[in-house]
Amino acid sequence: MIIRSFLSLRPISKLFLIGGTSGAGYAVYNGTTLEDIQHVGVFRFGRATIAVAKIVLDYKISLRNIPQPSEEYDSRIKECHQRSAENLLELARVNGGVFIKVFNIFGTALKIFIITEYTRTLGVLMSRAPQATKDDVIYVIESEFNKKVDDIFSEFSDKPVGAASLAQVHVARLKSTNEKVAVKVQHKRVYKNSRTDMNTMELLVNIADAVFPEFKLMWLVNEVKKNLPNELDFLHEAKNADEAAKRFKHLKFLKIPKIKYDYTTKRVLTMEFCEGAQVDDIDYLKKHNIDRHDVCAKIGRTISEMIFLQGYLHSDPHPGNVLINHLGKGKYEIVLLDHGLYLVISDHIRKLYSDLWLAILKPDLQKIRTVACQMGVGELYGLFACIVTRRSWKSVTSGIEKSEMDSNEQNELRTYASSLIPQISDVLARMPREMLLILKTNDLMRNIEHKLNVFGTGDAHFEMCRCVVRSSHELSIQRSDSSLEKLKLSLSMYWSLFKICVFQYYLRLRTVYL
Repeated sequence: MIIRSFLSLRPISKLFLIGGTSGAGYAVYNGTTLEDIQHVGVFRFGRATIAVAKIVLDYKISLRNIPQPSEEYDSRIKECHQRSAENLLELARVNGGVFIKVFNIFGTALKIFIITEYTRTLGVLMSRAPQATKDDVIYVIESEFNKKVDDIFSEFSDKPVGAASLAQVHVARLKSTNEKVAVKVQHKRVYKNSRTDMNTMELLVNIADAVFPEFKLMWLVNEVKKNLPNELDFLHEAKNADEAAKRFKHLKFLKIPKIKYDYTTKRVLTMEFCEGAQVDDIDYLKKHNIDRHDVCAKIGRTISEMIFLQGYLHSDPHPGNVLINHLGKGKYEIVLLDHGLYLVISDHIRKLYSDLWLAILKPDLQKIRTVACQMGVGELYGLFACIVTRRSWKSVTSGIEKSEMDSNEQNELRTYASSLIPQISDVLARMPREMLLILKTNDLMRNIEHKLNVFGTGDAHFEMCRCVVRSSHELSIQRSDSSLEKLKLSLSMYWSLFKICVFQYYLRLRTVYL
């Protein structure tokens, strides 16, 4: 009777019954806790499969026989987007780890498509990731050092001061020196589950690609697969922090915490504790009389130097990773945290990206087309320029310097983005892989500008313009064998930088007197 009942089940039901029974049996045999059972690979895979199946069916059923374009279709698809985003959010919260990391990047990528239901819903993962228990944190520390926590730290906070997809940070005090430190501890099961989770993600994205061919998302999974091993190695993060401190030591306002290598392993990172409030804490800035425009300009300079001059880009500068620390007498420092992922940008890509921005700023449509084609996007160069600038093609062709983005342009972008999803997806799949993290960082910079209420003032934009001019000219000078050509390029660079300063000064005067 039992065998006949089993054989009568649908294949998918058999799969989950076998998987669930096997997983439970394995857990009981090994004396695993109920919490550990929840994180057995087959259950994680099952939850992910069910969530994706629900999303696929929701879109297919809800949009069946609905004509497009139509108001009903627009309304239905927005509802599907919202339900699907909530399903992904719940899956990320339960499975944690790599799922949070991937859905974070997924939400960022969908900002390019301007699908606000996803970006708004999944955006909470950036700042409100699930927290590990104190017992799990202690387990990881003691496993890494083969010592009791009390033998290393005289104080260790019960609650984390920050939690992310792969780790969380606690405040502690070193027993040996009495120094206050920040301790980043990897979540207990992240490393063990990472390979299975990535394979699961790859399979589900392949299914989604087959069902929705207009979305090409495998590049996103491939990027996470490439970067994840380094992000899970905190010794690698420590070296990134040291390299960044060395490269940007000339930026006196920038603070990168020093690493305590004696208390750092692949899963535990100990660094000096840095005071400060999140960059978007307006009350903190007002209390200490810190100029928001100056803050934005300095962050813009830092990011622009990373992209255009150093080719060494911190790829996750969201507000939780950027602190403002008041030093007194009107001075402050910008503290940059979380150095797990840096993008090394080749001179070739730096040159192309700099030339693209120079062409956009002029504007030189033929040059935009030429450079965009060299970057692999071919006939979709116009759409690529719109993605890079987050402006409409009309604004790009007339000059983005000549007009500020208004609500009409925002609505126009939303309308076009929703109708060009296959083309946008094609651009993202074709463009150099470095561009994904560059676009993500640019978007985080815009987010900071919005939160500081200085978007459109040009504070960060002028810093970018200076770095674009320097990058393009300096790389051309390096490649030139002619002394005369080098002189011409140098004069052209300084003349362009002078014009930027004059234009910025003019805008400041106009703001004061008008």
